[in-house]
Amino acid sequence: MPLSGEKEKTIQFEELAVKDYEKVYKITDDSVGLKAIIAIHNTRLGMTLGGVRIFPYANFDLALTDVLRLSEGMTYKSAIAGVGFGGGKSVIIADPKKDKDERKMLRFGEAVHMLQGQYIAAEDVGSTPEDMAIIRKATPYVVGLMHKNSSGDPGPFTAYGIFRGIQSVLQKIYGSNSLAGKKIALQGLGNVGMPLLNYLFWAGADLTVADIYPHNLEYVTKKFRPRIVEPSEIHKVPCDVFVPCAMGGIINDQTIPQMQCKSIAGCANNQLLAEHHAEILKDKKILYAPDFVINAGGLINVAMEVTSEGYNPIESRKKIDKIYDQLLAIYDIAEKNKTSTHVAAVTLAKYRMAYEIGKRSEPPHFHH
Repeated sequence: MPLSGEKEKTIQFEELAVKDYEKVYKITDDSVGLKAIIAIHNTRLGMTLGGVRIFPYANFDLALTDVLRLSEGMTYKSAIAGVGFGGGKSVIIADPKKDKDERKMLRFGEAVHMLQGQYIAAEDVGSTPEDMAIIRKATPYVVGLMHKNSSGDPGPFTAYGIFRGIQSVLQKIYGSNSLAGKKIALQGLGNVGMPLLNYLFWAGADLTVADIYPHNLEYVTKKFRPRIVEPSEIHKVPCDVFVPCAMGGIINDQTIPQMQCKSIAGCANNQLLAEHHAEILKDKKILYAPDFVINAGGLINVAMEVTSEGYNPIESRKKIDKIYDQLLAIYDIAEKNKTSTHVAAVTLAKYRMAYEIGKRSEPPHFHH
């Protein structure tokens, strides 16, 4: 799908030298107001696949920090999930409510295509399946489309993986994975938080929620009758499981002393503001389900659509189910080695990478 010379000239690529990252590209196109970054962290197990995050970062450095952390997390997520992909991520510096338009998304798709498969795009915070359809006009290197041969919105599949992860922390703490009567504090009612709330309600959980959008709170109040608290208070709620499903960095020096939860199991990426916060959680006896393990359901689902056989939701569900056992194994590894669950998960991911366990043996098949 070649690009026209005119478009190619307007898209500016600048390669940034970042230690421990294979490629990091700053991408701009002033003709459509595009400012983006694509970070390729590691391709040891396969070409990279990761979401397109659209967010109004205050400055370029904040966007760069976020995309670097996210792409590294994707490396570990892919390694543990065994999907045969490396770690990559992209960010578009824009307000998805005000600044997103078809021209900008199309031009970003052209930039993805110019990388010729180094990076495969997918939905993330601020982007939608409709945005992926626009990107698809410029490149085949995109997944999660609303197409008969694609997998669609990954949100419900991520939510199912989070639900299984919540069951895993309950199993570890109480010896039973039942949610009946368990106090769950859920932060964020987006593409994952909303379907997750549905799973939790029908499992009998005692729910407290927070969200920044009043219409979401009105909807869930009518449908599920949870307790509602302010977003600034949700991490303080006494509960069995705190479920962060908003932006990252929620586990930090300020919030940890205020937490009254027994465990943390949510879908937000980069929940730890810094790695040492995992050790503080361990010392505080709060069981942490590493985010890049528990939130792999969406990745597993979109990865299934590029198999040679094509997408099969039943096979996707079976693979997502294994998140439960994988997390239990990580808790045991951490306990035996007297380390945090985060360190245990990263160590496991690096081991799989070092010995190329799960390395892709055939190229992705884009059936769409």
